[in-house]
Amino acid sequence: MIDIVIIGQNEGASIEKMLATLSSYPWQRTWVLDRCTDNSEEILVSLGEQYVKTCDTLKGRQTSRARNTGLSFTNSLSDVLFLDGDRYVSSGSLAGLETSGNDIELLLLEEDSRNEILSRYNYAEDFYGQVHNYFFSCGIFLKRAAIDRISDFQQPAELFSVAMQKAHGSEDCYLGDVCYHLGLTADLYNGCRLHGRFDTLYADFEQFKIRLREREKLNVRWKPNIFLN
Repeated sequence: MIDIVIIGQNEGASIEKMLATLSSYPWQRTWVLDRCTDNSEEILVSLGEQYVKTCDTLKGRQTSRARNTGLSFTNSLSDVLFLDGDRYVSSGSLAGLETSGNDIELLLLEEDSRNEILSRYNYAEDFYGQVHNYFFSCGIFLKRAAIDRISDFQQPAELFSVAMQKAHGSEDCYLGDVCYHLGLTADLYNGCRLHGRFDTLYADFEQFKIRLREREKLNVRWKPNIFLN
């Protein structure tokens, strides 16, 4: 059993495209409208979709909080697929997620730079001189047992770290570090592609060094942390 959580801020133009690509999957969907000022809510009401809204007084990026909110509306026994409102399926099928042998599947985007990276062996790569983590929450599938382990480990208990996003803006990468620390298995899901592209680089190396120090606290040892010297 799989539940889908879709978060979005003013992405009403993508809702019908999203639904068209999900219509063949009999899975519960919960939309999380993050301070939307467009017609997203009106569209969801007209389509009979289940949705919840975040608090209008929140400031800054709140994707972690929005995903955690959506998770709270899922079945406690279901695995969960997290999507963004503008990241609908562009090709392939999600059906293979039901039989995945991994704790986590990272869905690929169009023009995805992770295609050449074997993330099952090592999320962190020194790739053409750029250091990445390659763990991206915009299209991530987690088995329920993995969700429970991560949530129990985090303080406060939550899947996506709101504090890490607020402090450093690197909550996706930190989640990858936590999963590696817990010994969870992950792979790139080659069964489909999502609309959009993945080309995030670390331009601010001071922030990157902060995240590496957070990794050190988890006792995660991958490649040498060259920026800590």
